[in-house]
Amino acid sequence: MLIRRALPILVLAPAMGAAVIAGAPAASAADPADTVVVNCLGKQVTQPKQIVVTCADAAVTVMKIDWSSWTANGARGTGTLAWNTCLPKTCVAGIVEIYKVRVSLGRVASAPNISAFTRMTLAFPEGGPAAAETATYTLDNRVR
Repeated sequence: MLIRRALPILVLAPAMGAAVIAGAPAASAADPADTVVVNCLGKQVTQPKQIVVTCADAAVTVMKIDWSSWTANGARGTGTLAWNTCLPKTCVAGIVEIYKVRVSLGRVASAPNISAFTRMTLAFPEGGPAAAETATYTLDNRVR
């Protein structure tokens, strides 16, 4: 289901070089034994309610994630993709399209004291941007 919104839902935090969805709940802090997602602020989190794919402007964000499983090797859940078209002229004035998604996390990368998911695959049960059925993103934020 595609919903178009002309309302801005993103709050940019340029001083920190990251973007945050207004009103989004905080993710849970990571236990050292957990496989994590490294968010735009460089924090290690487990089962985040949102994952910002494009940290510079938050134009691609998966939010309202409900995780059905979270293991050391993979995670699955459902959520909503907010996709800023940056049209008609700029991302600030862009139209945000909303899509239902199934989220899968995988491709674990490990280093001393951290294991992190580095790939997110989205499946669009009702069609996605440009009629896509799936999309894959690399999660490569640095730990700070």
